[in-house]
Amino acid sequence: MTANEELEAVARAVDTLRRSVAGLRGRLGATVDVERIEDDALRLESDVNLLRRSLDIARTTPRDAGEIVYVPDRDYDPSLWSDAEDEGLGSRGRQ
Repeated sequence: MTANEELEAVARAVDTLRRSVAGLRGRLGATVDVERIEDDALRLESDVNLLRRSLDIARTTPRDAGEIVYVPDRDYDPSLWSDAEDEGLGSRGRQ
C-alpha cells in the first residue's frame, strides 16, 4: 500500500469515527465524555488534513540539490565590517 492509500484509509476511519460519535451524541446527549471524543475526532480529522497537505507539498516540490556555493578561504575585506557593532558592546568608540 502506498502512503496515499494508507492516508485515505485513515481518513475513512476518522470519518466513520465522527459519524459514530454523532450517533452517540444523539443517544447520550452532549455529555462531557461525548464532547471529549468529538473533540478528539475533530483533531484527528485536522491532523489527517495537515498530513495530506504536507504530502501534496512534498509531491510538487522539486528535489533539487540546489546551487553549490563556494566560500573562499581568504579573509573577508575588513571594510565589510567598518560600521558594524560588536554584539552586546554597542558601537565602537563609545565609552
